Amino acid sequence: MSPRKGILVSGTRPASASSARRAAACSALLLALSFACGAASASARAPRDGDLRRAEKVLAKLRLLHEAAAAGDREAYRALASKLCPDLFVKVAELSPGDLSTDLSTAVFLAERLARAWDASAATAADCRGERPDIYAPLCAALPGGAAGQLLLAKSRLHARWAEAVLRNEGGAGGVETARALAEMESARANDLLLAARVVETLTPLEELLGRPASGRADRAAAVAGGPDRADAEFADALRLSAALLAWMPRSQTFYRLSGAHQAYADGLSWRRKARQSKSLVVSARSFAPDPLKAVDLNAEQANAAARANLQSALKFTRLAQQSLAGTAR
Repeated sequence: MSPRKGILVSGTRPASASSARRAAACSALLLALSFACGAASASARAPRDGDLRRAEKVLAKLRLLHEAAAAGDREAYRALASKLCPDLFVKVAELSPGDLSTDLSTAVFLAERLARAWDASAATAADCRGERPDIYAPLCAALPGGAAGQLLLAKSRLHARWAEAVLRNEGGAGGVETARALAEMESARANDLLLAARVVETLTPLEELLGRPASGRADRAAAVAGGPDRADAEFADALRLSAALLAWMPRSQTFYRLSGAHQAYADGLSWRRKARQSKSLVVSARSFAPDPLKAVDLNAEQANAAARANLQSALKFTRLAQQSLAGTAR
């Protein structure tokens, strides 16, 4: 999944009642995040000794990337990122779940994203309106007239700084700056929980929509309520909102599980639509529209089976995300 930057504040008017509801929900969440800094933070899991050694190596290479990016040499940075990032992703995946792995994974993701989007981000001004208000909007505001690439670098450095603070704290080398960075991180983790819970709340109703049979009483009920197109529109609206919320989350274990659930629901909706369109073409023999399933040599029953399989996958990922949320909150 590639979350779209700034989706929560698009600058366009809602085109439907569901869009208006989404905008209202986003506005409420913006307000909640803006004032949630005093919320009780989640307890962090202490990193293992092996995690600390691996994290130090990751941070050393991240510093090289950050220095190269700050120098503004496009070719040098992209070459270095191409060399370092694949191994860095492997190294951070080996870390046990916790604050250290979350921030290092996010820092590496942002550094790699900068390499891929260097040209476009260098030519585009940073738009602060759609940035997460508690941590990213202040970074953006500190870059007046700055390019989007500068903001990506600032975000990556922020998460690297938090990871460094965890390492210093674990090594007994604390201090005022370390305590300040840890306090920032803990406030962000509390807001991460709010975001994740909202994603779960947004995705949960999709189980009933995707689980409806393709024909029969459920379809007749849907027709009375506005038809399958309206149900699909509500489904897609929920997917857009959850994608926007996921774009604000760091690359934690919970994020990857919720992202998996989001993608499974999106794939399930796609198969469901193909099955419905294929069946409608059978009923309307005069239709000249192409059957979307013929290109992949499948029939409507097989497409519905794929939709059901995606539903089961989405439910599994959602349950795992809820488990990780419950474990983090304890």
